[in-house]
Amino acid sequence: MDPSKLELLLEQQMKLIQMLADAKLTSNSQPSSSNPTTTAPSVDGIANSISEFHYDPESNVTFDMWFRRYEDLFKFDFANQDDAWKVRLLLRKLGPSELDKYCNLILPLNPRDRSFSDTVQSLSQQFGDNSSLFNACYRCLKLTMNEDDDFLTYVGIVNRECERFRLKSLTEDQFKALSLICSLQSQKFSDIRTRLLSRLDQDPKLTLNDIANEYQRLINLQRDTTMVQRGGSNRTEVHVVKQPLNSHKSAPATSSSGRQTKTNPPAPCWHCGAWHFVRYCPYKQHRCRKCNAHHMPSGETTS
Repeated sequence: MDPSKLELLLEQQMKLIQMLADAKLTSNSQPSSSNPTTTAPSVDGIANSISEFHYDPESNVTFDMWFRRYEDLFKFDFANQDDAWKVRLLLRKLGPSELDKYCNLILPLNPRDRSFSDTVQSLSQQFGDNSSLFNACYRCLKLTMNEDDDFLTYVGIVNRECERFRLKSLTEDQFKALSLICSLQSQKFSDIRTRLLSRLDQDPKLTLNDIANEYQRLINLQRDTTMVQRGGSNRTEVHVVKQPLNSHKSAPATSSSGRQTKTNPPAPCWHCGAWHFVRYCPYKQHRCRKCNAHHMPSGETTS
């Protein structure tokens, strides 16, 4: 064989061996990716990690608090899923009582007929924080840390209650009104307290001047109600008080039918001449020590 051809053949073999060696080193340096889908969590696995929602407003377990934990899952991990799939998953995570209340609320619509955003909005309204502004204020102002409470946990509770109080949107007049209502703790103020709480729920911008006007209005209503309940008996009592003690000329009060009322005597008292029954006369048993006769208050005597 020609030496030049032999040298060319050896050179080609060396290049081939070098290429195979480089390819072997490259394959060993790269991580194995024979089954890349096994390392990524599946959609079903993520869905199973979502806990069931049970509404408990007393413990501040609302839909907003629950959905906040899983909102990113629906927004990013389930981004490739359509609205119908998200709605079905969301409703499967509701408790039996919560699901029944929601289905009754949207009748005659079917849950599958609503979009995911509308479903979240309805659930947030129905199972949200429905406490009043006064309730949030009172709970915030009455917070007390117990000896066994963790300090950092209590700091979080204070921050949460203050956020529910909505301090940023609270005006100076509103805070004054809330402070005044909180101070009306006596049973004597139960009526005005209830009325003011009702006004505050209807008008969160209630001021101290509004409270003063509402208080005066309630007092006037109570007086008018008392006057109506007493009816005509009050007029009779005032009439009797105004009768003069020695009036001989006044006539007894009569009813519309012309008959004498039972509260007035048919004739003046024969002891003193006043218009009352004889048995009620204060001078019935009175006798003068000198003449042993009945005396009038003015000194006149009667037989």
